[in-house]
Amino acid sequence: MAGHHKDKEVEEKCAKHPSFLRPHNKTPIFYRTFQTSHGVYDELMDMYAGGRALHSGKKLHAHFIITGLARLTRFAAKLIAFYVGCGEPSYARKLFDQIPVTNARRWIVLVGAYSQYGFYEEALGLFREMQEQGLRPNEFVIPSTLKACGRVSDRETGEKIQSVVLKCSFESDGFVRSALIDMYSRCDLIEKARRVYDAMVEKDLVALNAMVSGYAQHGFAKEALDLVEKMQALGVKPNAVTWNTLIAGFSQKGDEVMVSELFNLMRSNGFEPDVFSWTSATISSLLPACATAANVRRGKEIHGYALVIGVGDDIFVRSALVDMHSKCGFIAEARNLFHRMSKRNIVTWNSMIFGYANHGHCNEAIELFSQMEKEEGKKLDHLTFTAVLTACIHAGMVELGQSLFHLMQEKYGIVPRLEALCMHGGSSW
Repeated sequence: MAGHHKDKEVEEKCAKHPSFLRPHNKTPIFYRTFQTSHGVYDELMDMYAGGRALHSGKKLHAHFIITGLARLTRFAAKLIAFYVGCGEPSYARKLFDQIPVTNARRWIVLVGAYSQYGFYEEALGLFREMQEQGLRPNEFVIPSTLKACGRVSDRETGEKIQSVVLKCSFESDGFVRSALIDMYSRCDLIEKARRVYDAMVEKDLVALNAMVSGYAQHGFAKEALDLVEKMQALGVKPNAVTWNTLIAGFSQKGDEVMVSELFNLMRSNGFEPDVFSWTSATISSLLPACATAANVRRGKEIHGYALVIGVGDDIFVRSALVDMHSKCGFIAEARNLFHRMSKRNIVTWNSMIFGYANHGHCNEAIELFSQMEKEEGKKLDHLTFTAVLTACIHAGMVELGQSLFHLMQEKYGIVPRLEALCMHGGSSW
């Protein structure tokens, strides 16, 4: 039923297209006489493929058979890609087998479609079949095959393909080189990926992004940034993909300062963040920098990004938001966020207690500490006590401060750190 619903939606969309409009005509779109036949069929096929409208695509395929258009390679190629995209690789293979073996385009289309839609083993199998038949792979088939190798971590086949690349003199092709870099990176051979990159005579943005992505995947954020800076000096400017990959890499490392700097650099270079590639870790890494700079406007913008990508309720994102609003002096907003959380971690509690203490809400800080002690028990740490002792000092509650100082050591076994000792000495506890 879901498939037919998709078909209906796509048919309605097609019916509104200027090329397909026919007043008072209820005949199915593809049976009508078009002003520009082949071009319109191309558009219609693309719409069906984009909407994964399998039922409608099959009807169009039947029409192609009746009219003889199915024998044309251009339409057969579109149908092959369409069926793979709709999750029907067996239909695609039947069409593939009907095209003459020597037709290079059929190999390009099916290997590419398999690789694009996640049928990686099928892509590799087809590539081997191509070699068994003595057919020479071209620079269009190789990148798709290398992608499949990377996705299934088939380094052995990937290395064999590199030999084919050298034998066929495809090493100067930018897309082939970039695919090799990506394959080696995904197969955990990052040094080999870098050697392929360094061997390139002309290093373009596609290759740069492949190498930066490889570094980021393996946690080598600094190496990724060094490479980007080096290439910038040579005139290769990063694009939005580069910036987002760098942000993700440093976010993975937990380097909040660097994530914030890259975010600012990205914006100053005229690029907007691809928030859909972000994770809760990216958002959580950006918010502390907003708190440090007291930039609540930027913090709210990042909160908006979190809502867009569906991580607004993530405990780490919420905790970072509470911390950011508290440090920026927006205590009411921080309190609302805190109380709307179904789950809290120790960072959330500490941030809220610190927020109350540092902005004169000492009684609220002490009350929240008491609530935390009841709910969290053994999870209290030295920062929890630093926060509540700060509230005691600001409120002049010396006796309570002394009591909490001893509680920290005797009940929770927390050794006083420098900040707590300074408070103790400065308050005659």
